[in-house]
Amino acid sequence: MNKFYRIAPLLLLLLCFYGCQQRTEEEGSIASTHPELAEELAEDPLEMPISDNENPDLYQQYRITLEEYLGSGDYDVGDMYRGRLAPLDEASHVDARTYRTALREGLEAGVNFAGSYTVVTVGCGSSCQLHYVVDRETGKVLDKLQSSVGADYRPDSRLFVLNPPDSAINYNECQYCAPEAYVFENGKFEKLPDVP
Repeated sequence: MNKFYRIAPLLLLLLCFYGCQQRTEEEGSIASTHPELAEELAEDPLEMPISDNENPDLYQQYRITLEEYLGSGDYDVGDMYRGRLAPLDEASHVDARTYRTALREGLEAGVNFAGSYTVVTVGCGSSCQLHYVVDRETGKVLDKLQSSVGADYRPDSRLFVLNPPDSAINYNECQYCAPEAYVFENGKFEKLPDVP
């Protein structure tokens, strides 16, 4: 009798294992267990995220246009400011007091744009960034731009690119993701012509 109690659990386990293996593919499919859901999925296929090959023309158009701006040399800065870096002037912009902690921390990066300015980026939501330009000689906040997927700028250039081209972005679906180029002149951003 003791042998039976030792073997019984093993037999039960083998029977369960064998029974599970005998199911057909149809029995285990979503169609057999949820026919309404299977019909809905068949009628409304899922859209896959964009890949490098789904939107190549628009991506290339943005990329090439911005490379032309960068390669032109028209926006290069001659001399870099090497003097004393002024602290934040909170009275210089309506947002300066609101974001003073983030701006002060961002100013620690030093000059990172157009020869004598610091761009400080502050998050304003999941797909929202504010980019403030601070004059490092005076500490004044001069201008700002808002982007959805970041910005590209350089210490030796006055060119500022909002939403830099990215082959992973579906530009047909994201209306706020289109790249835009600006030049920084006389303390203000001036938008360059849109991509043709």
